Amino acid sequence: MSRAIIAATGLFAIIFAAFPADLSARKFAGESFSLGVGARSLALGRAVIAGPFDGGAGYWNPAGMNYVTQRTFLAMHSETFGSLLNQEFAGFVVPTTSASGLLTSYGLYVYYVGGSGIKLTELDATGRPVVSREESHADLAFGFSAAARYGKLNIGVTFRPFYRDIAVTTAVGASLDLGLLYQARTDLRLGLALGDISSGIIRYSDGTTESITPTLRPGLMYERAFRDVTVRLMGSGDVRFEGRKATAQYWSGDISLDTHYGLEVSYTESIFGRVGADVGDFTAGAGFVSGALSIDAAVLRTGDLDDSYRFSAGYSFK
Repeated sequence: MSRAIIAATGLFAIIFAAFPADLSARKFAGESFSLGVGARSLALGRAVIAGPFDGGAGYWNPAGMNYVTQRTFLAMHSETFGSLLNQEFAGFVVPTTSASGLLTSYGLYVYYVGGSGIKLTELDATGRPVVSREESHADLAFGFSAAARYGKLNIGVTFRPFYRDIAVTTAVGASLDLGLLYQARTDLRLGLALGDISSGIIRYSDGTTESITPTLRPGLMYERAFRDVTVRLMGSGDVRFEGRKATAQYWSGDISLDTHYGLEVSYTESIFGRVGADVGDFTAGAGFVSGALSIDAAVLRTGDLDDSYRFSAGYSFK
């Protein structure tokens, strides 16, 4: 598997070398891949850079795969902002028998987000624009992840090729994500996810190219057990460098910050209640675990758009 990751990284380098050196970074170019996966994560305000982790770990922070103790599969369906977007996700994480070293876990995932309602116009006989037809749009990404552990430090990487279809044009691209986790104490974990560290590249069918600006996502998780009850507090932030300004919660020059917070309370690690804040918007959800099966549901309330609903099912086995 380590050879496969090296080969994938080499393939990315070849793809990157084939692109022009003057790629232009676009604001929101990678936004369709930043909506998040898993109902548990949404209920926790997407504040899961340092955990808790499941079959979606390769998406959030590939180093988190080291905290998945069994082979774990996760499937998700999400209706985002009402009927505006549909999201589908399937992820699989496999821990190895190595307690430390170059390869302690690996995984893969498939991620889809799409919708309809793109109105294309043309001029009628009087020269006025009229809607000629409606088209759909879709993004499809594949993630290939591997993680290593050295004492309290965990390191992970995800290679992510993707395909984009936007009504009148298509595109292919690839990116590389890096994740770090440090177990500072038994009850405190620190994380850092570096998304698109390779400045994700996109090439459109019309010959134009662009890149995705890297994003830094620091996070932490504090966990405390009280008999049968376990409480987890988490927080993270999205630090971007693409000049989002007033579209972000906080900004100065080209640097911006959006925040995420979550609280999870579990009873015997089988019944879960969750609340959070995703960039200031309220999130909530619940879940339960019965043997190898887990079911989770979440809702995101926003002021300007319709609510988002997300459902996940997981299955773990040795």
